[in-house]
Amino acid sequence: MQRVDEHQRRVVSQMLDEVSRYRSGDLEIRALVQNLQGLMGAADFHAERLRDEFWNVEAEISMEMELRTEAWAPTGSASDERLEDGLTAFVAWVNGLLSDADPTRA
Repeated sequence: MQRVDEHQRRVVSQMLDEVSRYRSGDLEIRALVQNLQGLMGAADFHAERLRDEFWNVEAEISMEMELRTEAWAPTGSASDERLEDGLTAFVAWVNGLLSDADPTRA
């Protein structure tokens, strides 16, 4: 993981709030994906590695959103278990960013 600055820390923390809102039923999955992607842009990650990590960990959530919302998705192809695994991995990635205190890795 790479260290994030204070602005990025605030924005990344908001990602956790969005996942919590989704899990509590206060946010639809399409809005969750849009909000996470918007927050990623707002975080303004300078390190390519952080951008790549975001897209890799967010991909499962996006895929599950598409399987639930797109007309082309085969009936029954969405998986609540896969979505929960994706959300859990995303939250773990965010928590890793927030807990990384090594200033030499910025």
